[in-house]
Amino acid sequence: MMIEREAPGGQAGMSSRIENYLGFPTGLSGADLARRAVVQAQRFGVEILSQEAVGARAGGPYRIVNLANGNEISCHALMIATGVQWRRLEAPGIDRLQGARNLPWRRRHRSTVL
Repeated sequence: MMIEREAPGGQAGMSSRIENYLGFPTGLSGADLARRAVVQAQRFGVEILSQEAVGARAGGPYRIVNLANGNEISCHALMIATGVQWRRLEAPGIDRLQGARNLPWRRRHRSTVL
């Protein structure tokens, strides 16, 4: 089971374009990558639960996950991947660049680290 607070794929799923992911030489959208990940996970029997996990504890041989709605899920093994939370950069002119695919520095340089 996978418990996902927002949407499968996290920050990558919200990206307009991912151009440096192994196996996709021409790039792909974050939504497409997330969709492919969901299909693959479901193929292996993963159930995806849209809910927020708010706590976890050990209880004998089980690991118990507390959900925001008050329910609990128990399991024998638990892997926690907290991911990242997107934050907006507060800088002059950021609205013009937010979500833009054709950024000025991408035309001049093949690789740019910001």
